[in-house]
This record gives sequence, C-alpha cells and structure tokens, in this order.
Amino acid sequence: MKKKIETQETRSKVNHALADAKNLVPRLIKETYTFKGRKSPELMERVILALTAEDAYILDPFLGSGMTLIASQNAKRKFFGIELDNYTYSADKTLFERVDSKQLKKLFKQIEDSVKDRVMSLYETKCDGEKNYIKKILFDRKNGKDGYFHPEENREIKNGRNVILMKKSLKGNSSKKFEKLDWKKIQEVDEMDVTDFPDDTYYENSRINITKSTGADKYGEIFSHRNKVALLMIQSEISKLPASKEKDFLQQVLVASLSLARIAMYGSSTDILYHVVHEKAQDMNVWFLFESRYKKFVKFQTEYKSILTDHFDNGSSYQVVNADYCEYLQEHKDLMFDAIVTDFPYTDQVPYLERNQMFRIWLNHFDDDHEYFGLTDKMLESEMVVTNAVARKGKDLDHYYHDIDKMFKTFSEHLNVGSPVVIFTKLGKMKYFNVFARIVDYARKNGFEYTFRVGVEKSDPTLRKQSAYKNTLINEVVIGFEKLPEAKRYLYIDDENYESKLVDDVYRALKKVKDAPYTMTAAVSNAKKELAKKGVHFDEKIQRLIIEVIKNNFYTDGQDIQLDKTRLYLDQEDEDTLFKKLYDLVPFYVDKLLKQKGKFVLEDLYVELIDELSDGNNRTLFDLLNDDDNIDGINGLVKDKTDMSPDGKYYVKKQLPKDFNADAIDVATMDAYDFEDLCKTLFEHENYADVHRKGGSGDMGVDIVAKWFNGNTSEIWLVQCKRWVNKVDATPIQRLVSERERLGANKIACYTTSDYTKDAKKVAQLQNVELVDGKELLIKLNQHFPGKYYNSNLN
Repeated sequence: MKKKIETQETRSKVNHALADAKNLVPRLIKETYTFKGRKSPELMERVILALTAEDAYILDPFLGSGMTLIASQNAKRKFFGIELDNYTYSADKTLFERVDSKQLKKLFKQIEDSVKDRVMSLYETKCDGEKNYIKKILFDRKNGKDGYFHPEENREIKNGRNVILMKKSLKGNSSKKFEKLDWKKIQEVDEMDVTDFPDDTYYENSRINITKSTGADKYGEIFSHRNKVALLMIQSEISKLPASKEKDFLQQVLVASLSLARIAMYGSSTDILYHVVHEKAQDMNVWFLFESRYKKFVKFQTEYKSILTDHFDNGSSYQVVNADYCEYLQEHKDLMFDAIVTDFPYTDQVPYLERNQMFRIWLNHFDDDHEYFGLTDKMLESEMVVTNAVARKGKDLDHYYHDIDKMFKTFSEHLNVGSPVVIFTKLGKMKYFNVFARIVDYARKNGFEYTFRVGVEKSDPTLRKQSAYKNTLINEVVIGFEKLPEAKRYLYIDDENYESKLVDDVYRALKKVKDAPYTMTAAVSNAKKELAKKGVHFDEKIQRLIIEVIKNNFYTDGQDIQLDKTRLYLDQEDEDTLFKKLYDLVPFYVDKLLKQKGKFVLEDLYVELIDELSDGNNRTLFDLLNDDDNIDGINGLVKDKTDMSPDGKYYVKKQLPKDFNADAIDVATMDAYDFEDLCKTLFEHENYADVHRKGGSGDMGVDIVAKWFNGNTSEIWLVQCKRWVNKVDATPIQRLVSERERLGANKIACYTTSDYTKDAKKVAQLQNVELVDGKELLIKLNQHFPGKYYNSNLN
C-alpha cells in the first residue's frame, strides 16, 4: 500500500548515479578511523548530487565516522552534523580541524626523542647475532611460557617463526623463533610499574564480547603487561605537552592505537575490540602502532586538505555539534534542511557508546579535558540502540521503535515538502523484512513515503549488476524516503495505519459479495461508521482520502470495486495462492522493465517486485522470495520470457517469431486487465453482443459476460480470462460451473494464455465448458488482428 507519488524518477536518478560506482571505503580512511560501520563517501556523494541542488543544506544527525561530511563537501553542499558520542565527536574534530603542521612535527619529534628508545627497548631482541626489535609476536596466551616457545601453528607462523621483526637481519630474515632472551625480556618488563593503567569496569555486553565470565569487563584484561608499559610511556610524554590542537591531535593518535595495541586474534582488524584471546593471539609493538597511526592521521589531513576547517563547530561550509540530535533540533526549531543523509544507529550493529568504552576511558584518565569524556546517563538514554547490556535493560526493541517514531517526527519538522531522507545501512534478511517494515511504517506515520531501495554491497558495479536476488537482498542498501505534502499524508489513528486497515476491511467485504457489486458508496459508509466509533471526525478531506486509498489498492470501475489482479494481498491469502499469483505477475513486470529500460538484471526485477507488491506485510513476501524452489521457478520463467544480451550480462526482449510485426504484443506478459480487454474486444469482433465486464469482487470466477444471438434466441455466456503462465487447474473451472448454475447462464468458457491440467480438461468435458488454450487463442487473434499478437508461452 503506497501513496501514488512519483517514485520511479527518484529511483532512476539514484540507480543511474550508482550504476558504475564502487562501494569502497578508501583504505586511508579504514586505516585512520577506529569507527565501525563506515560507508563509502563516493556513494554518498553521488546520491547527494542526484537528489539535491547546488545550494542544498544537508543534515546528518548521526555523524559517526564523518563520511557524510566528506561526501557533502565533495559535492559542494552546505553541511550540518550532529554526533551524540563525545569520543566520536572529538576524533572527528581532530581529523577535520587544521593543525599547524610544523608545530605538530616538532611535538612528535619531541616525543620521539624522549621516549622512542625506551619504548623500543621493551621489544628488543636478536636475530642472526644482531640487535633487532619485535614488531609482532604470535603466541598462545593460555599456555603461558610454553605458549610463546611452542605456539599453535597458524598461517602467519612460518617454520615455527612466531616473532615478526621490525627490520630484516643481515641474512634477510624478517622473522625468527621465540628464544630464551625473549622470555627474559618479558620477565624483566613484567617487573615494571603499570599502576597508572586504567582498571575501569566496562558495561557488560556479550554481543561485543564484554563478558564478566571471561574477564573482558575489566579494562586491562586484553592488554599485555609490556604494552601497558609502552602505552603509559608514550602517554606520559603527551601529557607533558602544552595545551594545543597539536597536542589533542597526538592524544587522539595514541587512543586510535589502542585498538591494535591489545592482545588480539592473529590477523585481527579493529572491528572486534573486546574478545579475550587465549590462543592464536598476537601482540604488537606499541611504538610502531603509534608512529604508523600518526602518519595515517597526517596523511588524512593532507588527502582531505580542501575540506579541513579552522572551527569544526562553526565553519563556513559546515558545522558539527556534540549533542543529542533530537534535543538539539527541538532547541533550534528554525533550522531547516533540504535533505537528510545518514546511517542511523541500527539494531544489527554495535551499540556505539559501549563499543567506544576503550577509547573514552583512556581519554577520561589522561586527556587535559578528561571530564568531557564521561559516559553520562543522559547519553546512554539518548542513544538509539538495541543492546543486551545488563545495565541498559530499557534499551529493547520496543524502545528502539519508539525512537524511530521520534526520529521521523523530528525529521519532518526540519524538512521541506518533497525533501528526501536517505539512509545508508546494512540490513540482514530478517532485519530487512521485519525491522525495516517498522521503519517504513513510522516514516509514513510522520509524513514520509518510502521511495527507493538500491543494493550497493558489491564493490564492483558489474558484479553487483550480475548478482542474483538472494545475493543482493541481504546486502548493504541505500534507502530513500520523501516528505509528503499535508494532503497526501497517511491517516494514522494512534499508532495504527488506518489506510492499511481500510484495505483489509475492503478485501474482506469483497470476499463476501456475489452478484451485487461492492460499491464505493458502501465502502465509504462503512469506513465512516468505524471512524465514528474511534472518535474521528469525518469530513470531506477524510472522504477523499478513503476514496483515494481504495482506488490505489483495488480495481475500480465507476462505483464498482473489485480485487486488483495485479496486486498481492499479502495479509489475507495463503502462501501457495500468493506464489501462484506472484509467478503469474512476473511476465508483466518483465515486460514493464523491458519497456522502461530495454534491458535488466535479476536484481532489477526483484527490487521491482518488492517495491511494487509489498503492502506492509514484508515477512510474507520474504517467505515467498526466500524459498529456493520459488526463486528457481521465477528465474527460469525470466529466462523463458527473454533473451540474453550479446555480452551475456542482461536480459533483453525475446526475439519475435517470424512473420510478426516488430511491435507485436506478447499476450503472455500483458496486464491482467489489458488481457480481459483484449478478450472482450475479441468477443465483439466475433459478433457477440452486450459484451461487458462482470461486476462484484472480481474473484467469483467470471470476468466477462456476453450474449450470442442464435436466430430468435439468445445465449448468455460467462467467460473467465486467465493471463497465466501455469496451467489452469480444475478449481477455476469448477467455480465457473458453479456460477453458471447460480446465475442461470447458458454457456461458459475459459480463455487462457497457457494450457489446462488433465483434471481441468476432465471437468470441462463433463460439465460442457468451452476451453480456449494459448494456441487456440492465438489462432483466434490472428484471424481478426493478423501479426499484432504473439504468445511467448508457446515457445
């Protein structure tokens, strides 16, 4: 159930913008940021360019890693960002604010001269008789001393060499076996004082491996004694520096080094922070990490020099504030934006305030402005998240839905009509069809309509376009909404979408009627009575809305309402019935895509099916489209109805049979109502009289009524039209027989583009039903319209 607003143009713009785009986060950003959930700034930039004008003002209320800031600046758009997390905000501020490069180099050199040798001495070793330093050591923590001398093999340990060196030896060795002198060094360092190392307790959360049972809830548990010493040495020198932007820069460099300075699984990235690793572990040289991260930070500022600012919180082309987005926007009601582009906190991702505890706690101990980095109750309450943290029991799914509702309400207050909300996120299958359905629902409640969804998971656009449905639905997606004008907003009564309920009510009413049509007048009258019970004042505006909803979701012929044969009523019908309908709709959507684009890939088809057929019950559609047999059936049908392009990448229009016009119409891909019109026209050309569609629900087995004059007598014909792919079974034929008896008709017939099952033919023979299959239909059509129609079901 969707509002009839133009979404195809918006979707086409986004599709076109992303057609050849690679979904890549630049390596420099990955190696600089410790953030999780980074999005491709190139993809964001392309969407911003496609959907906004040059003078647009972009809002990201959940700034995170700052990718939207980069994208908006590259797109030459004015930008406003809001970030709740004080650590994340300070990290962004460090990266995007200019520093005095000469002063920065001077301070780094000062630290290097003061402490590098002392830190490196902690990792001193020998290889091939000469002094060297450990860059990385691979060991099994659970086995103590033996875990260093005889670690379990992994792909990084070659020939038992589990010590990776800072430099090659004179003999060319870059690694060596752990030796007695290395164990002696560890024992020496273990005697060194680390009482200043934080001993805080984390918020426990098993989802991110912070569990009391493993000891991971203790700050120091995942750091070796040697790395604790090294970190404290460097921190001590940073703390001695005079207050400045450059000092803050170096402080953030050290904090960013924490993610790899911990004892981690070998080959580990910075994504998994709190896992207590007992075997196949790695420990890295802290000075190497600090120096490497420093170079990355400097390189980042060089690479993004054009978008750096002197004042992060009040720059000329962008402004970023550290606040709760909702509270801030409520206090600044005059702020209006042309688009919101974001990746809002989502249930399937990590709770960021909890994930960033490692960094925040360090700053809370050592930063000059350490009080700023506290994790307050207000921050914890404001975060949009679902978490299993013991101390945050209120942050469940229901509360998250409440926050989504509040989010879209806030967005609506700060966007003009027609403005987009664009969400870059990664949704799992179940999350897409369950949580995302609720996201759409709350967006509609607050005056938005869902306009597009584009999959962007694969980095290679060619591979992305060749992907089958089951490999694209679960991937990273860009999702769009548009703010509706007041007159087009959905009608919600409390939290219930009344328009969705109205569709259910009309559906049930249509299932009950037989001959007497269910009229618009009756539907409006019933709705009026129900709304009165709910205390809703019924006026002309609501009446127009009800009529519009009915016309959008049902087939209407004047006052007569019928079930729409081009829709799936997902809440009302069983899966078998729904899939048969879906299967028979596929050729229609194939034809639609070919008319729009001339070619398509499977992803295009499935996105079209989801966007056009979903009426809110996304779980049912998920079940239909997640069944391997169903997928195979649909994919096979697509291949049957199309040809492949010469390069083998796209589906194109099937080559027409010989002797057919170039613009011949395939009856097997027609809209169900177009097919009924064609059958009606055929009957008229065959001299039947008073040919008209049957009123009522449209689901009682009769589509066309006609008269045949035989001398002085006339026969009433009842005809059923099945633009089907599958063979017509006995059920529709039996229903047609029943209608003949009930209505007192003389003759009955069924016309289809496909064929009939044996049971259907048997019933037809016994009950005197005229059956016209796809071959006979084409013969009849060619008699009256030579070369104008063909039937791909016959190939």
